[in-house]
Amino acid sequence: MSDLIRWEEARDRVLAGVAPLPARSVPVLGAHGRYLAESVVAPESMPPFDNSGMDGFGVLADEVREASVERPTMLAVVGNLPAGESRSAPVAPGRAVRVMTGAPIPEGADAVVPVEYTNFWDEATRRARIPDSPEEAAALRVFRPVPEGANIRRTGESVRAGDRFLEPGHKIRGTEVALLISVGVARVNVHSLPRIGVLSTGDELVAAGETPGPGQIRDSNRAALLLRLKELGFEAVDLGLVHDDPKELESRIRDAIPKVDFLITSGGVSVGDRDFTREVLGRMGNVEAYRVAVKPGKPQVFGHIGTTPVFGLPGNPVSSLVVCDHFVVPALLKMAGAAEVLPARFEAELTMKTRHKPGRTEFLRVRLVTEAGRWLARGTGPRGSGILSSMTKANGYAIIPAEAETLEPGARVLCQWMH
Repeated sequence: MSDLIRWEEARDRVLAGVAPLPARSVPVLGAHGRYLAESVVAPESMPPFDNSGMDGFGVLADEVREASVERPTMLAVVGNLPAGESRSAPVAPGRAVRVMTGAPIPEGADAVVPVEYTNFWDEATRRARIPDSPEEAAALRVFRPVPEGANIRRTGESVRAGDRFLEPGHKIRGTEVALLISVGVARVNVHSLPRIGVLSTGDELVAAGETPGPGQIRDSNRAALLLRLKELGFEAVDLGLVHDDPKELESRIRDAIPKVDFLITSGGVSVGDRDFTREVLGRMGNVEAYRVAVKPGKPQVFGHIGTTPVFGLPGNPVSSLVVCDHFVVPALLKMAGAAEVLPARFEAELTMKTRHKPGRTEFLRVRLVTEAGRWLARGTGPRGSGILSSMTKANGYAIIPAEAETLEPGARVLCQWMH
């Protein structure tokens, strides 16, 4: 194995070793959670017509510019335009048309007075008032002015027909689905999401729910990794547990490779006599074992068996999750077609004294909170690579530089959210 390599170099090796999966056309509703493979051009505008942003009255703004409670502007209501209808009497001097939210702006109107600014509002109930007679319904009093254009949502103010409004690599969430439907897009081209197989190794492991024998522990890594990947929207496949039997391990991997887009193994990547995963992966493909200047998670394995990327994670529970977050997840996002695969970072202040031995970058598990307008990074307990409880209390990572020594409370460090 080689000398320690910088963690950014190790991450970039993994990113260079994967490519976006093929694209396919899917119905808009089926695109949720996937990443666009091409730009989307709007066939229609959104909104498709000028419409009211409030329940109120379409008016001429110039007519109500002097309106006040003491001297209300008097207008005749000549029509009622609910959402879903398009025709009403036009607005002219001395006239107004009642409009509901989402209704088209009446011809001639250049502003909408909210119903709250008129005699049609009941302040006691905080609701619009139903007039007692046709005569009352036709007599509008406006108590406050509104400027020209007030409360009018203009045609295409969200998206205009012909606009290229979503770019390749954009993730389709519920809001994007809503906008696509609104402008009349029925299908989009998206990348397939990677199918990831997760395999645990080690004689010391027993399956979840079983009683460990002397020197054994339950296999928690596999469950944590599978659920982490599913939480990120990927398809994660449970490949089970293999004890330290090189032939059985090779057989299980050969069986799994054709069925997945990315293979993750947990355990057996260090230099111990029983660390067979590293050796088996090396025999089966173009796979390299190396040591990364990072804490936790120094031993790592990456390469390909055939064309399938394979990553060997360390077996310690915290190491396994931390390395997955920082080295594997960016690669999976690239395979999924994401435009941004690296997490956003921001500065926060450490709240505790942090001792650090120079030489390796440390991904310190922290609780990120705001206090008095500042981001703070609070410790989550002991920092050992087997202390899983430190992860359960954390919602982010503080990145302690490799060259750092002791950091005092108040020291500013780069942080990122936990996946």
